[in-house]
Amino acid sequence: MSIKEYRQQILTSLLAKTNSKGEPRFDEPSAKELLAQLSDEELEEGILFNTPEDVAEILSEVGTL
Repeated sequence: MSIKEYRQQILTSLLAKTNSKGEPRFDEPSAKELLAQLSDEELEEGILFNTPEDVAEILSEVGTL
């Protein structure tokens, strides 16, 4: 999987996250802003160890602080 595909899957996972009311936790601009915090190099280092869902979960925790 390419970094571009990995990044897109993380974005898709972020957009699928919902709060306790079942509402989306992030709109697309907010999700993209969170994802932009990670460089391609950082994603490349973690791609072998973290699924896109894992990365989305970590980003969503950061995004709610």
